[in-house]
Amino acid sequence: MNGNHAHNTTCQQQNGRTYSAEGLRPQSGIYRRRTVAALITVLVFLCSFVFVAVKPQAEPISPIPAYAANTRKGNNEHPRISSSVKLSIRSSTAVVSSTSGYSVKVAVTNTSNKASGTGKLSVDTNALYSFSSRVDMQDWAEGDSRIPTPNHLSTTDVASIQPGQSIEVTATTPAEHDQLKAMNTWGPKPLLLTYTSDETDPAGKHVTEEATTFLTRSPDGLTTAHTPAMPVSMVLPLASTDWEVNQDRVKELMTGQGDNKQAPPANNPGTNGSQDHDQKSPIQHTPSDLSERIVQISQSGVKAESHRQQLLAHHSKLNTVADPLYSSYLDSSVRVDAGMQPGVFDITAYSPQDAAHYSSAGVEMEDWSAQTASHELKSGLHTADTSKPIYAWQGSQPWSLANLTEARKQGYTTVIAPRGLDSEAGSPAHTGKYTVSTEAGEITLLSAQRELSTLAQGNPTSAKAASEQTSAGQVARFMAQSAFYQSEQPYAQRNILICFGSNQDIATAGTLMTAVEGAPWLRLDDLHTVSNAEPYSQGEEARELITGERKSNPFTKAKTSGLNGTLDSLAASRNDIKRFSTAMLATQQQNRSSPSASSGKSDAQALARQDAADTARRSNNPSQWLADVTHVHDSLALHALASTDKAGSLADDARALVDQLLNGVQIKPSESITVVSETAKMPVTVSNTHPYPVAVRVSSKTDSMEIVTTRTTDALIPANSEAQVTFTIRVATAGQADAEISLVDQDNVSFGETRTTHITSNLRLSDMSGLLIIVLALLFGALGVWRQINRTKDPDE
Repeated sequence: MNGNHAHNTTCQQQNGRTYSAEGLRPQSGIYRRRTVAALITVLVFLCSFVFVAVKPQAEPISPIPAYAANTRKGNNEHPRISSSVKLSIRSSTAVVSSTSGYSVKVAVTNTSNKASGTGKLSVDTNALYSFSSRVDMQDWAEGDSRIPTPNHLSTTDVASIQPGQSIEVTATTPAEHDQLKAMNTWGPKPLLLTYTSDETDPAGKHVTEEATTFLTRSPDGLTTAHTPAMPVSMVLPLASTDWEVNQDRVKELMTGQGDNKQAPPANNPGTNGSQDHDQKSPIQHTPSDLSERIVQISQSGVKAESHRQQLLAHHSKLNTVADPLYSSYLDSSVRVDAGMQPGVFDITAYSPQDAAHYSSAGVEMEDWSAQTASHELKSGLHTADTSKPIYAWQGSQPWSLANLTEARKQGYTTVIAPRGLDSEAGSPAHTGKYTVSTEAGEITLLSAQRELSTLAQGNPTSAKAASEQTSAGQVARFMAQSAFYQSEQPYAQRNILICFGSNQDIATAGTLMTAVEGAPWLRLDDLHTVSNAEPYSQGEEARELITGERKSNPFTKAKTSGLNGTLDSLAASRNDIKRFSTAMLATQQQNRSSPSASSGKSDAQALARQDAADTARRSNNPSQWLADVTHVHDSLALHALASTDKAGSLADDARALVDQLLNGVQIKPSESITVVSETAKMPVTVSNTHPYPVAVRVSSKTDSMEIVTTRTTDALIPANSEAQVTFTIRVATAGQADAEISLVDQDNVSFGETRTTHITSNLRLSDMSGLLIIVLALLFGALGVWRQINRTKDPDE
């Protein structure tokens, strides 16, 4: 029914009934009900359209493509199938200027089990788009954004690819390209890489793969207003993860054949050259030159250092913080701005309650103190300059109040968090300086900018950011992110700290530094500027922030178990050195009581070995030699407790060092023994490759009750010599047995390798028992002869 028409006529027939215009009023209830019903019908009809519209569709309903993983089409209108192609960025133009153009090299990998057909790689952007937030940028990096990319830059042909193989293609856009000229604002722009196969499957679908990354346009050539550059301090830690043991020098130390002259005391403070503390060794000695050169950088580490020095030579504004123990490997031309704790000792994993555990492992608190670090740095750099600041570098865990307190107690006034703070994630870039009050006094924490440092250290901002899995993709994101931070707060007073990693890829660092140096929105500054800046937070606010950091990153049971395992291993190996000193080395009284250990015989053997000069120069007191062995162990222990990935293996090297010490005394293999009587002698030869006599016990035990040996005998073995001891074998019957011969120290604790000697008994009559049997045999023989002679013969015989 048309309502308007009903009002304009005098009467109208509906459903066979007639109503006057005036009659509508008394019957208005029926009219309203029908009107409401009609409206409800219309609303239901409209709602059905709404629900259909929001229903998930295979194709987006708007012209803006939905760039969701495996569903977006981008600028390619072909239907697509599940991708068997992977895109990886190998290189790209980090900063696009008015004259640079844009170039990107992409590795296209065929992940299927059959050869791919030919295809095309297209590069598209949005010249007019500006990112509005950090979340906006992260969504694009992870492929979860719907930003359109209508500006086509280039298309490159991709050849056929064999299964599991990759090819690299380069797409280049010249500077005069219209789409690049269309960029009238500077900053990060979305960039979409799209691979599309030329061939289709039977359903008419193309293989398509996309990768989202960034293009950063510089202000160069644009008419936009120029704002102050954002100051950034780039810091490279000079430390190594490639420490190893020089086995040739270990052999020289263990045998006493090397140059054991003492190193100058001034060059050896702390663990890397200090006098041993009373709780470490009963005798204090300065380590020798030889022991100082046993723990060294491997060949790969030396090569890496050469590349690192080339990086520093090309980028003079790159700040450095050096491990004092590593500083001696640096060329004199290398600039060191500051030092860190010796050996990059992991302060963040240290707990005051474990001080005794660390001490038993060979690491004292003063070994990683700021005073020791300063002394070591001065020694390693061969300079008298003591003005270089010493910072505590963060270890494997976030800084906690307890860690900061311990660092402050050890003389550190500033610590560095090279990975940033979790609480800073997603916040505007600001000066990462915090002043924290501890029980030991105030301490400054310098926090690196989290996202930029993550990228600089060769890590993606998230696992979903596919294009950031390569160094080129990380550099592209770094430049885009830094440009966004500058434009977000162009006039803010701040000093941004950006830290590289201790195991940094030098080529990536060089590429990034070159890009930063060429970015007009960034200004390189020094580390001291950040250190002297106004704190971003202090007092109770800073304390709460630090407390929250450890709560969000607790020291897990697995991490605690790993650390305790390393400490237990180091403590056990160090205890074996002490055991060798107290229960294996011959005392002066034992040496005087044994002619075999006399100096005359040792000198004669030295002449035979042609090392008489070393023997004559060597002291009669082994305490210096043991101090050197202990020093090498403790140096390994300090490096084993560093925060690097390879540190744990150095605890195994410390164990191997002590095993060589114990195995320097061993039983020489002996031949099988054949016994033809009730008793016999079994000779056992024990060798000593150490430069000092040892007094041990040799133990023997057989696996037979009828063939036994004496249990133990004492042996005093001269320096670099051998000694022979004998065991008495007693045999009750013929047979075979194995005698297990082992070494025990003077406290009856076994050590070294067990040897087995085979004993064969061919028992023959001898001694009184044999004589008695022979006499009885003769008597019985004589009796038999007498009986034979005197017996009465049978008549029939």
